Amino acid sequence: MTDLNIYDVEATDVDVRHGQITQFASLRADENFRVLEETDLRVRRLPYVVPSPEALRVTGANPFDLDGADLPTEFEAARMIEKALRPRYGRLQINTTYNGLRYDDEIIRTTLFRNLLSPWFSSGKNISRVDLLSVIRMVHAGDPEAVAIPTAGDGGLSWKLEAVCRANGIDIKAHDAMGDVRATKDLACLVRERAPWAWDQAVQCGQAARGESYLAARHASGEPAWLFTHYGKPDLVPCAVLGTDSRKKWILADLRSDRLHRSPDEILSSLYTKDSPFRVVRSNASPLLLAPGNVPRLAAGANIDSFNLLSSDIRGNAGLRERATRALMDARYESPPSPTSEERIYDGFISDAERPRMQAFLNAGTWAERAAVRFTDPRLRDFAARIVVEAIASGRAADIPQGIADEAALACAEAYERPYASSGARWMTLSGAREKGADAQWEAWASDAFQSVSLDRMAGPRLGEEMTARTGFGF
Repeated sequence: MTDLNIYDVEATDVDVRHGQITQFASLRADENFRVLEETDLRVRRLPYVVPSPEALRVTGANPFDLDGADLPTEFEAARMIEKALRPRYGRLQINTTYNGLRYDDEIIRTTLFRNLLSPWFSSGKNISRVDLLSVIRMVHAGDPEAVAIPTAGDGGLSWKLEAVCRANGIDIKAHDAMGDVRATKDLACLVRERAPWAWDQAVQCGQAARGESYLAARHASGEPAWLFTHYGKPDLVPCAVLGTDSRKKWILADLRSDRLHRSPDEILSSLYTKDSPFRVVRSNASPLLLAPGNVPRLAAGANIDSFNLLSSDIRGNAGLRERATRALMDARYESPPSPTSEERIYDGFISDAERPRMQAFLNAGTWAERAAVRFTDPRLRDFAARIVVEAIASGRAADIPQGIADEAALACAEAYERPYASSGARWMTLSGAREKGADAQWEAWASDAFQSVSLDRMAGPRLGEEMTARTGFGF
């Protein structure tokens, strides 16, 4: 049995770590695309998040509406989001977005993590992840008549959800999360009907265990892997699988290239660059790795036998495989200076010792009980303090003793200082928003919203004075 779970978000910014979801929508359907349930949430803005004027213009949102007292807080909404995304027992769940694996999935992860919930909602043996935009591009490359792709103003093809839906007779309420979700469901149904080979291939590739098995098998046998990409134009890349970092990341060699025999440093410097002969894929990131039966659809005229021989030869080249694997292992993400707690989402799993404390915090009967929970992980301490401070500021946590309130306010001061940072900060700031063309409505909202963020109301007057002195700004 299979469920289709389609979701979409609207947010304050394109920043998946410091931005915030303002609307979350999801739709659960059965294998015949019959709708089983829908979730549509608007979320109250966090006091320390500055919405981008550009994002508000795109969605048509009024900034005053983001602070409505009737809206659920992010802490409340996060649990509803987690529930909507949770797979049903014993059923395969196909998590489907339109160009959302890098954006929607990551900002949802941040939301869950920031509210002491597991961010790994898309992991598990019964979950497949499908990016419908990638599928549509593959369909167009293999069967151009199956789905209509409109022309953009510059004469190229337009892959925007709104444009593709309307070109195929699908109604859409654009820039509304639920409108996008319903349209994505109808478009996915059309793809499965007209190009079932592509839908089935994407569902298989979306299961992390299948992706890992596909790559591991070709690494062992020397058979080529066929990777579909679309960096401006479609390309089916015949690859030799060279090695893995044993953490779901694999390095592949483009068999069409004559620039493979390089030193580890040369391979490392070429990774993630345009026209590199080496490709890095994550087996759990839904790479479109084609089954042999689907290769002729996208590689008509290719000499498949010659690529089989080339890949087999590379399997016997232990030196190249070793150099490439060493380069992959050396390719490390450089953390920014003084990373925020959100930016440390991948800095290691939460320890087993912290999990009972997380549950105690989430399930506490009173705010005083919640504020009394003590975490050892600094990320969780920060997040818990923010949740407590917001509750105090909104008048929902009057039972918290003043000393604990002071402690919480001090623990999350970094987050509350963010709006007042310079425009060069890694997140949206008040000065940065003004540089991006804030209009009169935004200015009126910001004047009201950020004058009301007072640490005197969240903690004691003494601490409020201390924080004002530290930041140089009156909260």
